[in-house]
Amino acid sequence: MNAVLENNTLTLLQTAFPDLSEANIRALSRAAYGRTCLPGEDICLEGERGTALYVIDSGEVDIIVNADDNQEIIIDSIGPGSYFGEMAFLGDTTRMATIRARQECRLLEIDQDDFMAVASGNPDLLRRLMRQIIGHIQRTDRAVIHELNVKNEALKEAYADLEEQEQLRTKFIVTLSHELRTPLTSIRGYLALMNQGSIQGDSLPVAMNSITRNVEKMVGLTNDLLFLYEMHPKAPEFTYLNLADVLIEALQGARKALEDEVTAVSLDIAPDVPPIYGDQQGLVLAIRAFIENAFKYSPDHTPVHIRAYSAGDEVAVAVIDQGIGIPAEVQERIFEPFFRVEREGTAHLFPGLGVGLTIAKFMADRNNGRITVDSTPNKGSTFILYLPQP
Repeated sequence: MNAVLENNTLTLLQTAFPDLSEANIRALSRAAYGRTCLPGEDICLEGERGTALYVIDSGEVDIIVNADDNQEIIIDSIGPGSYFGEMAFLGDTTRMATIRARQECRLLEIDQDDFMAVASGNPDLLRRLMRQIIGHIQRTDRAVIHELNVKNEALKEAYADLEEQEQLRTKFIVTLSHELRTPLTSIRGYLALMNQGSIQGDSLPVAMNSITRNVEKMVGLTNDLLFLYEMHPKAPEFTYLNLADVLIEALQGARKALEDEVTAVSLDIAPDVPPIYGDQQGLVLAIRAFIENAFKYSPDHTPVHIRAYSAGDEVAVAVIDQGIGIPAEVQERIFEPFFRVEREGTAHLFPGLGVGLTIAKFMADRNNGRITVDSTPNKGSTFILYLPQP
């Protein structure tokens, strides 16, 4: 490789993988070689097995998925400095989309075997590249969910009430599949690399921690679905409860579920708040849903405030955030199953199945309570759970 070509390769790889060190970039460049693709050429096909990752040097490609009716949907178009085919490095799997050259393209191709030959002696490269690729998959999945949700909304308007239930079903299936794919891909990838002996020593605890976190995330998603399906998991157990214990359990559950240890939370419990009479599991689920929403829809990690106080013959629990807010025209729908607030024209895309507030409403009713919502776009939201004083 001549000096100019080598420098171009190093610059391109550093652009695509900014988290890698210079030494790691040089190691990765030894597994890369150039390839030219003509306009309209399919570089990868959805459903085929792949073993290579590609970095775009020049030109653009379309990312295409097939709908149920075999209609092609262009999810995105990407250009120089972007990469695709990362699933090849995360275990034996098939391509999740078709990649087609929009114009003549110059690519760097990195085959898995060539990459592993380099990475086997460089565990730091392996760890850093795996972390960046998994993050890239998560961002791609969010973009796919958002794009398909936008298309679903357009179809919903076209077919109106006759198609509403079908659109909700489709949205749910798409969302669920992508919410589960990211943790499954991470687990499968790490296990494959462990079986190959590529992760050893200090890298092993990192891999095991990632696998554990992703398993817990999948269990949480599954539990939410089972709970929503049954809506009567067991008979409520009413007892006198210390409200502070309920709030702390809900906050800890929300932090663990979203892996959020960054957002500042203030907890203010008025001294005159009496014990409450209710079902602890149900109330924790309801308040946790409010806190998780406050975390998710505050992308800049602005503080969240939790207040508990007496309001006449009721006890009130308020969760207040300074996030993106909820438009007035959709506030009546936020308690519907699988309904998600998406903010068009923003880089922020939000995880979840859209069932948390549905469960919260059910639990509020079961505890003879009620929920109010006060929200202003770009200023934040206040969710209040009112419970009768015993």
